[in-house]
Formats: sequence, structure tokens, C-alpha cells
Amino acid sequence: MSTVQSLGRAIELLRLISAEHTSGARLSDLVAASGLPQPTVHRLLRQMVEGGLVMQDAQRRYRLGHFAYELGLVASTHFHLRDQCAPHLGRISAETGDTAFLMVRSGADSFCLDRQSGSFPIQVLTVQVGKRRPLGIGGGGLALLSFMPREDLPCVLDRIEPHLAPYGGLTRRILLGLVEEARAQGFARITDYAVAGVTSVGVPIRDRGGAVVGAISVSAMTARMQPREEMVVQTMQREVAALQRSL
Repeated sequence: MSTVQSLGRAIELLRLISAEHTSGARLSDLVAASGLPQPTVHRLLRQMVEGGLVMQDAQRRYRLGHFAYELGLVASTHFHLRDQCAPHLGRISAETGDTAFLMVRSGADSFCLDRQSGSFPIQVLTVQVGKRRPLGIGGGGLALLSFMPREDLPCVLDRIEPHLAPYGGLTRRILLGLVEEARAQGFARITDYAVAGVTSVGVPIRDRGGAVVGAISVSAMTARMQPREEMVVQTMQREVAALQRSL
């Protein structure tokens, strides 16, 4: 196995472990999710444990280790998207009354970097800060998928397709239809597939070169979102435009 191939597999295992940071990931789960042979997974995990990237708890579940934490602290000084977005996310949640999310891409996943709740009594907290889901799930994840370079789309769809069914029976064909709809209207909309009875809308965040660096989304019960969707989207677009000027 080449060094590059081993590195790619180790990175994928780190992503899988980080997705289960609360409960920890079992060896059998990592083998099933990665599609790699058990001896390969076990060897890579052993190497990452020795390097401090991964640790094993008393229940023999794998979690991110101390060196991963150290790397995160160092890297965080160079990434200010969460801090820059915070006031805009706050205004969106205050004006809509609903929960606003900041999502970024991590490989074939979307990662929740921040969320702020509004004042409406029923808040839809579809994803926690620090959690990841396949790209295309939720308004933010769908925006990240829809507005990535079109040539990258087939490869990403190949990677996420095996993980779509648990999200309301979502399929590659349905997801492609949602992507085309989002590209046509300039924002993403997804109903029921992440959470039944919930609609989420998402708007991409672009840097000065036009590359998508994240997405902001708002989620609400469908009965509440539908008559207010235009207002919610316009509020997000206004705040994203102001954010992009400051990036």
C-alpha cells in the first residue's frame, strides 16, 4: 500500500471517529463505515494511537486523542470564519425567530461550526455544533453540495450515496434534483429528508475569489417555514452579502 493511500485512509478514519466523538467509535463500526479490511483498520488505528491522534477508552472505543486536540488549537488561530459569522448568524436567528446554522465542508461531509437559536418557542435543532453529516443533508449541507465546482460533484456523490438512505429514503437521483433546483434559484431547500416535517434553506458563503467556504442555513417546521420562506432567504442573503464583503 502506498504512503499516499495509507494517509488518505487514516484521514477518513479520523473523520469517522470525530463523527462519533460523544459515544466513541467501535472497531467494527469503523470497519463497516470505511469499507476497509479489519486488519488494515486495526493497523492504522494502532499507528494513530501511538502518535496521539487517536485514543482508546475503557470500553475500547476510539476517540480523538491529545495530539488531535493540540493540532486543533494551533489551527484555530488561522480560521476565523466562525467569529466573523457570529454577528450575522445572530441577526438571522433574531429576525427569523428560528435556529440558524453555520456549516463548512469536511471532505464528503458537512460540519456544523456554529448555531444560534431564535425566539420562536419551537426550535428545530437538527444538528449539534461539532457534528458532521453527509453533504446534501440539511439546508447548509445541500448548499455546500450544490454550489461546489460541478466537476467535483460526481466523485462526492459516489462517496455519500451509500449513506443517504437513513435520511428519509434520500437517493442520489433525488439529491441531484435538489442540487439542480438550488443552482437554478440561488439557494438550497430541503424538506423532510433530514428530519420529517422540517424544511431547511441554505445560502452559500463565498470568498473574494468566488470559492464556497461555508454555508448558512435556517431550519423550521415546514408549516412555519413555507409561508415565510422568501423572508428567511432574503434575510440570509443580506447577511451573507455583508459577511462576504468582510472576508
